[in-house]
Amino acid sequence: MAIPEKIGRYQIKDVLGHGGMAVVYQAYDPSFDREVAVKVLPREVLHDPHFRSRFEREFKIVAGLEHPAIAPVYDVGEENGQPYFVMRYMTGGSLAGWIHTKGKISLQDTARVIEKVALGLAYAHKKGVVHRDLKPDNILFDGNGDPFISDFGVANLTESTTSAGGTGIVGSPAYMSPEQAKGSEADSLSDIYSLGVIVYQMLSGQQPFHSDTPMGVVVKHIIEPIPEILKSNPDLPPEVDFIIKNALAKDKTRRYSTALELARALNLAAFGVEGNIGLKTTSALNLPDAQQPRGRMGLLVAAIVLTIIVVGFFLLRNQLLVIELPPTPTSAPVLETVTVQATTTVPMQAVTPTLEVVPTTAFAPFCAEEITIAEPFVRVTNFACIRKRPYTTVTIPDDATFELTDPQATCISEAVSNGRRVLSCSGPSFLVYDLKVCVPPVIPESDLNKCSTGDTFDSTNQCCIAAPPQGAGCTIFVVKLKGC
Repeated sequence: MAIPEKIGRYQIKDVLGHGGMAVVYQAYDPSFDREVAVKVLPREVLHDPHFRSRFEREFKIVAGLEHPAIAPVYDVGEENGQPYFVMRYMTGGSLAGWIHTKGKISLQDTARVIEKVALGLAYAHKKGVVHRDLKPDNILFDGNGDPFISDFGVANLTESTTSAGGTGIVGSPAYMSPEQAKGSEADSLSDIYSLGVIVYQMLSGQQPFHSDTPMGVVVKHIIEPIPEILKSNPDLPPEVDFIIKNALAKDKTRRYSTALELARALNLAAFGVEGNIGLKTTSALNLPDAQQPRGRMGLLVAAIVLTIIVVGFFLLRNQLLVIELPPTPTSAPVLETVTVQATTTVPMQAVTPTLEVVPTTAFAPFCAEEITIAEPFVRVTNFACIRKRPYTTVTIPDDATFELTDPQATCISEAVSNGRRVLSCSGPSFLVYDLKVCVPPVIPESDLNKCSTGDTFDSTNQCCIAAPPQGAGCTIFVVKLKGC
């Protein structure tokens, strides 16, 4: 392919990439003394008599997108019957190149990239702009490794060309949503589906669906269930599978309602916190909620105070149970005298009274203070709003039982992986309820009577723990649902 010397005022230096719909050149802009990227669209788009007006309208909208995670558009034009636009040149390559080089990308790195991309995408959606062709090739990195979304509006502009082929489908088959695959209008939820496919590919190193033809991939997006990502990457926490299935739901109303919800869920799975993603989508520089650290500090103080009270209760209880019994008196022989007629005193044989011995049960000693029955670990992994109903997902041990204290609440087991079970809990908005999770200790039948009533025998340490058997190995976890 011959490389032109100039396009407009831009001096062409190299080819950065090319596909079915465009060719991208690295160029130099002498007017501003800077490197730029020039994307040239195919001549076929000019067959549409309304293309030029739509071209101008689309790029006025795109040029108005000013966000730190969106690649800026500098200029638009037409050269020898081919429309082109000029954008910032990114020296760090594309996410597609990153995946090709690294294969699977860590959950932490994936969460960092998706957080910034989600901020830019949410900003565009708030402006009413839908990307329609989000994919790793359209996520570019600058020299500092920061990601930028490129090619907003290009799918819209090339729609007439794609539809001319008879499919009516707009977008890249590997990343398009089921509604796009059916030829329906794309919206912000379609972009979230594409972002979910990107997350799947980053974490597994491969796309979720494969076929010999592009249309075969399109059909799979419509009818086939989402592959379980844990089969491709079993080292991931089980909640990631739930995140992927939410983002790639066939019914778009069951997906995350915003890109920020998806990013928060990934952050929670990767780092244990949602990160500094604010509720507003107008800026990438959202500050964290000032009340959040204060709330966490309050919870920490309350936990410390509760621990001191429980330890103090156990100490006092052990001292109250150790009661010194008085020594058993020993009866000395008693000499009885009997008076006879001769008035002679005859010593009688000493009579020792017999004490009846009552058999008692020998209990095991009490355990040391530091020995306790382990409580199951429960962790929140995700918050989501689906069909305006709030969901909170938590993970518990695979062998644990769970019990709800509120009849309005529900918890359903969604998946099991690496010894952890994912529960999807729901109920009315803002509902707060207790979830009792138990992994009772296994006590052999021969050890059941080695502690007094109300205590639990620790088979490992051969001692009694002051904990009622019905509560041993249990914890009460507070589930909080958000408003939708």
